[in-house]
Amino acid sequence: MRVHWLRPALITCLGLALLTQFGCAFGEFRPDDPFKRQYELEQSQKRYSDLVRWSKFEEAAQFVAPEGRRAFRDRMPDFKEVRFTDHSTAAWELDEEKRFTVIEVTYTGYSMRSPIEVEVHETQTWTREGNNSSWHVVSEFTDLDRLAAQ
Repeated sequence: MRVHWLRPALITCLGLALLTQFGCAFGEFRPDDPFKRQYELEQSQKRYSDLVRWSKFEEAAQFVAPEGRRAFRDRMPDFKEVRFTDHSTAAWELDEEKRFTVIEVTYTGYSMRSPIEVEVHETQTWTREGNNSSWHVVSEFTDLDRLAAQ
């Protein structure tokens, strides 16, 4: 006796397994992040860090909480004299309530007066308000003055 439904059922099961493993054509499949909060944070954090690395502080300031934007712009050095050459982000995890996370970033830079590279550390505290996925950063730099003083 041949079972005619076995082959289509097996193909369907295999297809579903592949979809859950690799995502789908309409975007990344994240069953543990149904509202895409972690995904949105990953995107915001990368974009912000890239903008800081390229000294685009006006654009980077849009990620800073509104009440801290002016202070953020004021404490950044004059990048006619200083350049960042690279940055790296330490591994991080979103907290269980998905309301905030702290991310450590290290930028490498040099002064136009000295070819010696210096590491600048930034602690990024990302938060979101309410139930949305819009993230804001509070940024704390260490060693920024050391880079500008070279």
